[in-house]
Amino acid sequence: MPPDDAHHYLDLPLDHARPSLGSFRDFYILSPDFRKDPAVVFFLTDGQMELVDTRPDMTFFDAQLPGLPYVLIGHRGHSPTLFPEVYEHGRVNLHRAAELYGSWQRVEDIERVRLDLLGRGLLPTDGRIMIYGASGAGVLAQQYLHRYGRHVSRALLSVTGAPDIAARSGVGYARSFSELDPESAQALERVVAADKVDSESLAYLLFQLGRAGMEGIATQRRVIESLSKGSRALYWRLWFKPSLNLPLARLLLGSPAADAAKVRMFELLGPDLRRRSGNQRDEFNLMHRWVPRILTDYLSSDLQPVDLKLDRRKFDGEVLVVSALQDVVFSPAIGLQISKAYRDARFQGVRGSHRLTDDSATHAAVRRAFFLHGLRSPELKELLDAAH
Repeated sequence: MPPDDAHHYLDLPLDHARPSLGSFRDFYILSPDFRKDPAVVFFLTDGQMELVDTRPDMTFFDAQLPGLPYVLIGHRGHSPTLFPEVYEHGRVNLHRAAELYGSWQRVEDIERVRLDLLGRGLLPTDGRIMIYGASGAGVLAQQYLHRYGRHVSRALLSVTGAPDIAARSGVGYARSFSELDPESAQALERVVAADKVDSESLAYLLFQLGRAGMEGIATQRRVIESLSKGSRALYWRLWFKPSLNLPLARLLLGSPAADAAKVRMFELLGPDLRRRSGNQRDEFNLMHRWVPRILTDYLSSDLQPVDLKLDRRKFDGEVLVVSALQDVVFSPAIGLQISKAYRDARFQGVRGSHRLTDDSATHAAVRRAFFLHGLRSPELKELLDAAH
């Protein structure tokens, strides 16, 4: 990726708390129609999202933020910025990986990119930006607001959660399946008790189907119904699809390229999974069923997850929190609590599932209206009323 007007490199510390450890070369990419503008949006990705490499699919990002100037940032631990420092004698050192690939390092990386853009004259003179984060990156966005919110004017948090708020509410970070679909959850309990298929592989398959739009949710229900009637044909037919296959996911997540993803999964889910070990595990939280197979080494170690208790009240900019009502990953109830924790925020529950693919044009228009016109604009109100 040769440097040019849209592609920039910068050297960042391996450990922002210990600069003497050395540095690595990171990069960021400006959107095709980038311009110096008050509406520059940092499109955040976290350790679980391997979306930004040196040749990302810009059409995907353009579709999320149409016509807006945005910034993509390469992620430490993702190709091509894997760290040999996290390995010892050919094996990953969990403590070192958590330290160097952790999300608070990512927050500092984001701030360094903001300063670099400001130094290049590519931001308004006040240096303020806007933030967009979805799913786990929505948590990362909240972390950035906690530490550097004074540099942000607006933030859009989409289909996301909050580990600290969930813990205070006595629920898991990930949504309980019994909250999402009580009838299917009861049927699933009987299927799991019958022990006809591997419950972890089943949970993974159902989870991935639930993320894939309303059609996927309908298929999810058909799988549970067919298993309830004693037929495994549909389950096995779907199990052979790579995107729905837990053994294949475990194989892929066993590579060094996936270590940053596992660090982030442990940060977000580790406390819940340790509390729900063995028979105490919530059978109807799909992630609690399959993620332990991915994080076995982390969960059995003495590694402690990072502190994700955030002070949201100190951020005085505008926040829009969007939750999908049929989201298999995050509860809209937590989305509502996130919005209440900020001083100037609005919550919007919308029809659809985790990826918001069923009415993607409307959701993109909502994002554009919020970043261009603000939380109380008539342009945003009209779109949110239609999406409700």
